[in-house]
Amino acid sequence: MASNGAQMSGVNGKLSGDGAYVLYNRLGTCNHISFTVTTSNNWDRFGISLVRGTDSDRYYTMMVNPEDENHRKVNFEQEGKAGKGFIEGIDGYWFERPADNVYHINIYTDNSVMVMYINDVCAYTNRIYGIQKNCWSINNYGGNITISDLKVFQ
Repeated sequence: MASNGAQMSGVNGKLSGDGAYVLYNRLGTCNHISFTVTTSNNWDRFGISLVRGTDSDRYYTMMVNPEDENHRKVNFEQEGKAGKGFIEGIDGYWFERPADNVYHINIYTDNSVMVMYINDVCAYTNRIYGIQKNCWSINNYGGNITISDLKVFQ
């Protein structure tokens, strides 16, 4: 497990500052990833990246982005040195920011199909090639987030 700006205790911990991340082990063909993210305020941004390594030119991130103080949206971004940034036309819909800033996240992957559920109010799906046999990460983009209850089933 590689990290930057992370204070981890096993798979749980805190990410602080812009560009902080924790990189987890390679995924299998079919996966269920479950965890909780708690943000420190109403404006913190975080994301989950797939097909990521320590030397990846590009990787794919589902970014939970504040649209205003009370609403969030999942944006799809291609990050890394060769990444294009925000990919227009495949972002998600708005959903209400949880009053307690706690996000219960479940991600299911089957080969190149990924479905992410947040608090049973947001569902986001996309096809991302190369998920299997590659690492994944949880990222922070400023502020502070806490990761807890992480479980990966393959």
